[in-house]
Amino acid sequence: MGPLSKEIPQIDLRSIWQVVRLRWWIVPICLFVSAGLMFAQESDLQDSPASINVNKIYGAKDETAGLASFGVDLDAIKEFPSFQNQLAIVRAEGPQLLLANSQDLPAVSLSRAEPQVSMLAAADGDGKQVFTVSSNGAANYGFSCSAPNRQQCDQAIDVYVQKVENERRVAITTGLLQLETQIRSVLAIATSDSFALQLQADAIKQSSGSITGELAYVSETVETTGGTVSTVKWSTYLFGLAVGLVVAILIMLQLTASDDKIRSARKLKDAILKLAYLGEIDSDYSPASSSQVAAAIIIQARAVQSTKVTLLPIGMSTIIDKTLKSLESTTLTTHLDLSMRPDARSMSVEDLVGNTSSYILVAHKNLSTCHDAQNAIEILQRSGNQILGALLVAE
Repeated sequence: MGPLSKEIPQIDLRSIWQVVRLRWWIVPICLFVSAGLMFAQESDLQDSPASINVNKIYGAKDETAGLASFGVDLDAIKEFPSFQNQLAIVRAEGPQLLLANSQDLPAVSLSRAEPQVSMLAAADGDGKQVFTVSSNGAANYGFSCSAPNRQQCDQAIDVYVQKVENERRVAITTGLLQLETQIRSVLAIATSDSFALQLQADAIKQSSGSITGELAYVSETVETTGGTVSTVKWSTYLFGLAVGLVVAILIMLQLTASDDKIRSARKLKDAILKLAYLGEIDSDYSPASSSQVAAAIIIQARAVQSTKVTLLPIGMSTIIDKTLKSLESTTLTTHLDLSMRPDARSMSVEDLVGNTSSYILVAHKNLSTCHDAQNAIEILQRSGNQILGALLVAE
């Protein structure tokens, strides 16, 4: 046979429809997976940010303001070390403190914002202008940290806050003690206002013992950089859905090609090769469909001069009790002796060689397979039995 005379395989649309009807869930799965892959490619599936920046602001508590009620000049209280030196100490010792707490804590940057300074102009009694400089509010400390997650930044900033509080406590306490020492040294030689100086010295001493250097939390800002889920364009989703639909169609075609179940008359005809196709009995076992099949059986039996016909199911799961009853309800039994056998693979030697009737294969749609049909044909033909053809029973 030449290449141009070879039979071109035909696509059975009914078989494809049967596969689609039974395995429709493949389509939405392919669409969902394809759209998900497009989303993953566009956003890299990084739901959590690659880096998070945390900026926290703490306010310095003014623990010496109460001394003004005792006549103490608050400007005379000088922190030692100064706040610039305090920041330098914290920046130098902070990394070692982080390592002592955990190896995973990130670096923290520290800054201090000074309170706002205002200048007031006023006229004195002589008509001259007097300028007064005053500061409003207290200094704020800023802590900045960058890490893969928020918890690491919070822990690192807490270490720095505690270190700043310790340095402030020491510096303020030292400043108060120095001022107290100076007042008492003056008090030893003072001849007047000794009561006021004594009161100030006692107030400073009492206050120095309660200094904590505490910082109060004010606010925070959190920024994420890199790795956040980006917005996926609708065109990308549409492309993914189109690809998923194509993949689903290819899977359906592959399943149709590899599907061995007998789902249509054409599939049964292909499975029985050159044997006669006797028709199909519908799912309701209607008299019309049964009569048409019975007539075809009678014609085939007369052609080989057979008076006995045995129905043989294709596959162990095929039940043909209703098929036998529907054919017996016609006039078939007045022409032929009709009986039924189990599956060919379960027949004994006596059943195969001692039977004088002809066989009719019965395929049940969506249950019987082409392999079972060809196997039954091979068993019957090797044992010399006559096969009149095959019929199909709908669901």
